[in-house]
Amino acid sequence: MPQVRYDSLVIDHKVLDAFCTRLLVAAGLAQHDAQLVAQSLVEANLRGIDSHGAARLPHYLRRIRHGSINPRPKIRTEVLGPAAAHVDGDHGLGQLVMNQATHAAIDLAGRSGAGWVAVSHSSHCGALAFYGLQIAEAGMIGLVFTHADPMVLPHGAKRPFCGTNPICITAPCAKHGAGDRPTGALCLDMATSKVPWNTVANAAMEGVPIEHGWAVDAEGNDTTKADRVAALYPFGSYKGSGLGLMIDVLCAMLSDAPFGPDIPKMYGDLTQPRELGGMVGAINIGRFVPLPRFHARVTELIERWVALPPSEPDGRVLYPGEPELIEHQRRLRDGIPVGLQLLDEFDQLAGAYELETLAGQALRPSATPAGPYAAIRRHSDIETTR
Repeated sequence: MPQVRYDSLVIDHKVLDAFCTRLLVAAGLAQHDAQLVAQSLVEANLRGIDSHGAARLPHYLRRIRHGSINPRPKIRTEVLGPAAAHVDGDHGLGQLVMNQATHAAIDLAGRSGAGWVAVSHSSHCGALAFYGLQIAEAGMIGLVFTHADPMVLPHGAKRPFCGTNPICITAPCAKHGAGDRPTGALCLDMATSKVPWNTVANAAMEGVPIEHGWAVDAEGNDTTKADRVAALYPFGSYKGSGLGLMIDVLCAMLSDAPFGPDIPKMYGDLTQPRELGGMVGAINIGRFVPLPRFHARVTELIERWVALPPSEPDGRVLYPGEPELIEHQRRLRDGIPVGLQLLDEFDQLAGAYELETLAGQALRPSATPAGPYAAIRRHSDIETTR
């Protein structure tokens, strides 16, 4: 996954989780809701997906203050049939809405063999793997989709139409791994753009450039200046472009949500609700084949996949989800890198809500990361205390 590099300090995941929870409670969320949202953000950081981690929390808090996110939503689930339901998020935080849709899909699939849940009146929900892996943990195949405001250039176009419109597919497996190979479900979680928009947002926050070929400016010219990005390129040219459009169909047309250019911008008018849609699906494996048989065959698939000869002399072939598992293990041990500008913003938010700041809470300079999702590096001018 494309990442950016910036000066950072590392903090223990439990400290960061507790801090995010306190901020959300101070902003008006119920304790259990705050814990869920904080967990989803910190879990993304642990997996190396910093674009969807704690860096998004200041934006959520701004939207709560401006009234476009409801801190105490009355989320409603309407069962539409044996395998179909609709979740109305009441403009709550997307994590709360999509989590309810996930459990509704699992419940439907448990009874009927499959469950599909359309989502409306939601907001940014973070990394989709948080929901897909819950479905895998339930012994099912998960399919999770969401859409976003126009950020991505359709193939052959000069202006954006769809958002980064990610897709997540998960499948459980039996315990596997040998030596330093981690264990975990298959998990493909990807945007249909070359890079998530929030990776660019993180780069703009920390004042560092992005890679050439990721994005264009308002004039349609390639740019490496994160604060000038107007649109992103789709991955795989017309393939990512077409997939992004079809995901918009799934997320908008079945829940009567706005699509493409009609979706309120994430970083636009903070008083306007996002009105995001989504789709969550669960397939009950046991209705098709015995679950142990499925586990064994997926494990065999992974073992044969990773045994292929690598293209690089010192490389190895990774299965979908393994890079995040490797990074998860490393960050559990070494801590989560947090950019210096984000830490400053967290300190300001703590002061505004009259909470203890992160200053002095196990912060230390980040070491040069060794994992495949290396997102940061240590510079000589990093402060050792804050």
